[in-house]
Amino acid sequence: MNPVEIIGCGPGHKDYLSLAACAVVKKAEVLVGAPHLLQLFPDLDCQRFPVRGSMTKVLDEISGFRDKRVCVLVSGDTGLYSLARLVIDRFGRQNCRLTPGISSLQLACSRLALDWHDLPVYSVHGRIPQIDLATLGKAKKMAFLAGDKTAVDWLVQQWELMEENYSVVSCENLSLETERIQFFDRSSELKKAALPSRTILFFLKEGVLT
Repeated sequence: MNPVEIIGCGPGHKDYLSLAACAVVKKAEVLVGAPHLLQLFPDLDCQRFPVRGSMTKVLDEISGFRDKRVCVLVSGDTGLYSLARLVIDRFGRQNCRLTPGISSLQLACSRLALDWHDLPVYSVHGRIPQIDLATLGKAKKMAFLAGDKTAVDWLVQQWELMEENYSVVSCENLSLETERIQFFDRSSELKKAALPSRTILFFLKEGVLT
């Protein structure tokens, strides 16, 4: 039985696909992924299964294709808040093979010329992290994978409550034509901002970017 191939497709633009990822996808008989990821491979002649809604249904569909070469496309890198974990939990690590991609976090740090070996990373995409202000206040820099207005409102509240002097940088739609980077000095500015779902917010203490 073939392993389920899980392919990290980078932040969204085809230029950030790795050669290794393209080589594996080229051999796929069944391609599974969100519609915008399937569009990264327009010329590939294979069966396509767009991911919409319930992941349970998607995993059930993959089970029916196990006699074929199945590639599951995931955003960013396979190891950073990725749907890869759901696939691995269903089929087992021994039955999955991962090809990593470039994460939006990597690209964001590159855009800011910011090293990230000591960067705490939290996902606020559909969840509120279980962290307190004492933990947040110890870091000179933090990254939050934001996803919607609820996430931004929560981050605004944390910013208002923290005593340390932080500024916030938003990295939006990285690698796409609508890419934008904004700098905020006050929480009121962030609260009014209209941010897309593909946004990373950096909390940076004074001097980090100088």
